[in-house]
Amino acid sequence: MTTLSGARWEIRPRASKALFDELADVPPLALQVLHNRGYDSASKIREFLDGPAPPHDPYLLDGMDAAVARLLVAAQKHQRVCVFADYDVDGVSSAALLLEALEMLGCQVFAYIPDRLSEGYGLNAKAIDAIHADAAHLIVTADCGTNSHAEIARAVNHGMDVIVTDHHIGDGAASGALAVLNPNRPSGGYPFGGLAGVGVAYKLVQALAEELPERLPCPEELLDLVALGTVADVVPIVDENRGFVSEGLRALRATHRPGLRALGEIARRPLKEADANAISFGYAPRLNAAGRLAHAQLALELLRATHPVRAEELARQLDELNTERRQLTADVVDDVQRNLPADRAFVFAVSADYPAGIVGLAASKLADQTGTPAFVATWVNGRIRGSARAPAGVNLSDLLGGHADLLESWGGHAAAAGFTLHPDRLEELRTALEHDLARVDVRAALAPRIQADCRLYPRSITWDTYQLLESLGPYGESHEQPRFVVENVSVGQTRVVGNDHLAMRFTELGPDIDSIWFGAAGFAEELRPGRRVDAAFRLNLRS
Repeated sequence: MTTLSGARWEIRPRASKALFDELADVPPLALQVLHNRGYDSASKIREFLDGPAPPHDPYLLDGMDAAVARLLVAAQKHQRVCVFADYDVDGVSSAALLLEALEMLGCQVFAYIPDRLSEGYGLNAKAIDAIHADAAHLIVTADCGTNSHAEIARAVNHGMDVIVTDHHIGDGAASGALAVLNPNRPSGGYPFGGLAGVGVAYKLVQALAEELPERLPCPEELLDLVALGTVADVVPIVDENRGFVSEGLRALRATHRPGLRALGEIARRPLKEADANAISFGYAPRLNAAGRLAHAQLALELLRATHPVRAEELARQLDELNTERRQLTADVVDDVQRNLPADRAFVFAVSADYPAGIVGLAASKLADQTGTPAFVATWVNGRIRGSARAPAGVNLSDLLGGHADLLESWGGHAAAAGFTLHPDRLEELRTALEHDLARVDVRAALAPRIQADCRLYPRSITWDTYQLLESLGPYGESHEQPRFVVENVSVGQTRVVGNDHLAMRFTELGPDIDSIWFGAAGFAEELRPGRRVDAAFRLNLRS
């Protein structure tokens, strides 16, 4: 079905009558939603409804024994330990978690987060030298380090040990680190590869708590940070992550951290009502804005703040940076759209005017809007540095990997990637991508899509339905919040609100049910009162 937005609608197939008969005691809507998420048998649905699986043994992570032994020595001797973290929410929450736990053990700890623009992602030679000059005995990475072989060797040559905690896919080369804790290592035997970086860091803390329970009596108190990083990093909310996020949200609602409380207030999403949406759309963008436009140390300081006044100051700074980030992203997206050729098979835009911390966000918005892959890049230190995002149907990791000879560096996943190249190779890369993405099978797979779980009757959209759906959460990657379709409803009232959004009420729905279509103010004339439409929607509480 074609929509006003141009997206293609797809309503998922109904579960079999046999499954409904076998699970007659399960609400049909819950059964259909779970069936749509891959729980396609009675046993799988029962297992899901029984609650999250218990966490896996941390010692199943290859290298855990060596990591724990080395940190126990550091604690016993009060050695100086550097936690080296990535600058996104996953990295910053991992750093906050490790710093707090290692302090409790008795280590002398400090953090190092690289500058996004001047240092880039991961360990670098300048940082290693600075950490050595700061008298560190040991480096523990957070959400990075798996492929930093030269930098780890440099640290070892300086006399420092390195423990890596990370979740990114490795290149398979041998590491000089004392231990590499990564559920996605080829040699690892960990049963779940979907952990975020903060999840891996938490597994290390779990193992340390087993050895020194008197110093780390309640590692579960750190689950607020685990939920924050796990949801923000868009990893699958299944298996162990489902329990981390479910328990972590409870911890977040009761957190003692003044910084998170101040962040919740300024985002107008109080912690007592925190859910995955609050993290994704309220807390994470503000924390990420620090690393994009200033320095991620601000976000880490907020997470570790102990005084409410300082926490409020930091929360205001992050909120201001986030407002600036939103405007800069909109400016880049508008600039790209103005110059898009009508027959483009993908988006490819490069400008020295685009802020380096914004190109990924702009690429994401453009990929969503166009239903095609988007590559947005800028100039950094004489090189082209960019980000790419793609809808289902294109694997960016495979795509960029096929042209690695044109790139100085690249990495990422199927739907999101980054790349750096010399300006002389720019047109070669554009041409190569054009050739790949012009294939008929690729073009056929690309278009904005809306997948709905099922149709609902207007009278079934009630508070009870909302509560039923909430009981199937928390939602996130690989366990998406349900979307439904209601048919032939009449537009009652419409008004433009906020930044180009369209608020609506439908005649057939209750007076306490409002709807908002983000970014759709331009459709106000077409959606006049009295027009009958089909609407795809998700149910949320007003915020």
